Amino acid sequence: MVVEASAPTAHALTGRRCARHLEIAMTHHFGSDDTPKVHLDSDNDVVVDPFFAAISAKCGDPQLLPLLHERHETLRQSQRVPDESGPTGTNITVATALVAADRVLSDRIPDREQRLELLEQALVEPLAEMTQEATAAALDAADDPFEAMVATARERETSAFGPRFVFARPADNDVEFISEVQHCFFHELLTRHEVGHLTSILCAFDANWMDAVIPHRHGFTVDRATTIATGGASCPFRFRRVAPS
Repeated sequence: MVVEASAPTAHALTGRRCARHLEIAMTHHFGSDDTPKVHLDSDNDVVVDPFFAAISAKCGDPQLLPLLHERHETLRQSQRVPDESGPTGTNITVATALVAADRVLSDRIPDREQRLELLEQALVEPLAEMTQEATAAALDAADDPFEAMVATARERETSAFGPRFVFARPADNDVEFISEVQHCFFHELLTRHEVGHLTSILCAFDANWMDAVIPHRHGFTVDRATTIATGGASCPFRFRRVAPS
């Protein structure tokens, strides 16, 4: 099976420096052949399709798939913006997929918290193993994992998030780096659709790559003390070197 994923989406998962590792990890997940079959250079989306498939499977209803895709396409078209060809387009695609899924499931799962839990599992679980494996492989291969991760974090500010997010760097030195999201386009868009609480699902996805950082192996820690989605003023991703054990 050949699985193709858009390059912007792949970079949003692990950063451009980890894209090749993600390709290998995805190939290993979908098939064991030696020749890579995942190509991060097409227009297909690697997040939405597994997300919708997981929802359908968890609900035990294959008829949900066409409903989800139809509702998503309608929402996606309504959100067209001039700069959507870059990361903004990818972000709109993912955010409107969440909105579409929440609306389709609202009748089937009227309890908001139960629906939120299902949606989070459906978004996070399908790509968890691949993202963790790709991130760990990239860090293991780096001469300085801290520098590699900081470079990826810098890059993701533009290649994965783009101009509709606002970042600050309150700490930026050889020991500590903080990439702080001061305005979240995801939260802006979801709040516009009156489902701002869904932003926490996208925040939960970050655990897929954050959990791949092993301090005693990679020489640094990563944390995010708060998020805009949970009422915080910002989302500070903090990377800090640790002394060798």
